[in-house]
Amino acid sequence: VKAWEKAASVELRAGSPDAIGAYDSHGRVVGGSRDEMLDALYEAWKRDVDEGKTSLMIAADMGTVGELNSRAQGDRIAAESVSRDGVPVSGGATAGVGDEVVTRQNNRRLSTGKHWVRNGDQWRVTGSYADGSLTLQRRNGTGKVHVPADYVREHVELAYASTAHRAQGRTVDTAHAMVGPMTTRE
Repeated sequence: VKAWEKAASVELRAGSPDAIGAYDSHGRVVGGSRDEMLDALYEAWKRDVDEGKTSLMIAADMGTVGELNSRAQGDRIAAESVSRDGVPVSGGATAGVGDEVVTRQNNRRLSTGKHWVRNGDQWRVTGSYADGSLTLQRRNGTGKVHVPADYVREHVELAYASTAHRAQGRTVDTAHAMVGPMTTRE
């Protein structure tokens, strides 16, 4: 992290409007139509993922998050890194083998051995079953768990994109955000 980025992130967290100027002067702010910005955000995310980085797309609303998740999943299905078949997850999407997902509720009864399923944990789907359940492998590879269909439907989401609120606490190498006049500093 560069010194200006560290200072700007602290200013942004504090709500200082000067932070935006710092990002803008370093070429980190790009403008355009909604479609142009979604394309730019997606391409930046995809470039990072293709380079082996963990990355997250951030948008202000669930509709845009859904669009981005669907686009990422569609490209991964086309590249045959995610199966076409899947089970319903929260938000109306489906998740299949190879998909990246995040759990959204703590559940101590769902154990990976040393740990249990927590809100915000990131996983890769390794098994998808006709009853709607999934087998998940922690993204860092430190545990596997079989998750029942009711938990999957209500508390598992695709993890390619997120709202800013839900992104807090996620650990990734890079993040790309779609911001507008109504976007909060978080």
